[in-house]
Amino acid sequence: MSILSWVAAVGFGVAGLCLPPQGEIDGSVLILIAQLLVMCVTFMGVDSYVNIIRNLRK
Repeated sequence: MSILSWVAAVGFGVAGLCLPPQGEIDGSVLILIAQLLVMCVTFMGVDSYVNIIRNLRK
């Protein structure tokens, strides 16, 4: 899920740069990219936390 959200963020970033006016990304696209990247980091953080807890129980 985190990889998918990262790929989507990069895809929206590229699409935002390619659509008219070229070279400018609208604020709404930037907010969407930021939310997708935060979701990616959240999933990675939860996964790391779960792994730490599992290692402590061993």
